[in-house]
Amino acid sequence: MAIIFSEHCCYAAGGTGARGQGSAASAASDRAALVALYDATEGWNSDTNWKTDKPLADWYGVRVNNEGRVISLFLQNNNLTGEIPHELGGLTNLEYLVLPFNNLTGEIPHELGGLTNLKGLDLHSNDLAGGIPRELGGLTNLESLFLHSNRLAGGIPRELGGLTNLIGIGLGNNRLTGEIPRELGGLTNLILLYLGDNRLTGEIPRELGGLTNLEHLGLEKNDLTGGIPRELGGLTNIETLSLHRNNLTGGVPRELGGLTNLESLFLHSNDLTGGIPRELGGLT
Repeated sequence: MAIIFSEHCCYAAGGTGARGQGSAASAASDRAALVALYDATEGWNSDTNWKTDKPLADWYGVRVNNEGRVISLFLQNNNLTGEIPHELGGLTNLEYLVLPFNNLTGEIPHELGGLTNLKGLDLHSNDLAGGIPRELGGLTNLESLFLHSNRLAGGIPRELGGLTNLIGIGLGNNRLTGEIPRELGGLTNLILLYLGDNRLTGEIPRELGGLTNLEHLGLEKNDLTGGIPRELGGLTNIETLSLHRNNLTGGVPRELGGLTNLESLFLHSNDLTGGIPRELGGLT
């Protein structure tokens, strides 16, 4: 598995899979779901072999396993318009659904929460609206969740805190409101947590200080209040810490001086007071 970084995000890229025949019933079910996607969208830059009698493995962006079941769908930057159809929830073997850099609208279908084999869900840089479905909290095999750069609103579901295999979360550049769920502090495999450029309120959960594998934490450009938790000094692998353009108060915790891997620290445009801890001078 490789971790691919794109803008503020990373996602796990799996293998191509092998071509196979599978049962006629299973193949027909997957084919019907893909046809529903094609019929619901327009503007395809590349649609080679879609809605033809050719094997699904020959359809552009589709990968299948040895049984001929669809395991990944890579249609990024393909000029797609329209809504994501709920029928995609029927692709029960799907491991990667990658649709970023398109013009998709409408809401994220809650049926995607039934894709229990899913490892990567990447819908960023579209025009999706509505809330983040709580049903996504059932995707227990998920390693990457990237929904940033859309028009999503409402709160961050606490159910996402149960996705303990997550490596990267990108929910930034939306219109999300409410507090950051403390449950996210239990996602100890996280490398990236990007919630910046939303309308989040409340305090920064001190539980985030337990994310010892975290390398990038972006909470900038929100309406967060309270102090900077001293527990963030426990982020021993952090490289980028972005808390700027909020309403944070109090002093800069001296514990941040122990972040020996830190490369970028952004705290400007807050209401912080007091002096600069001398410990920061040791961040070589």
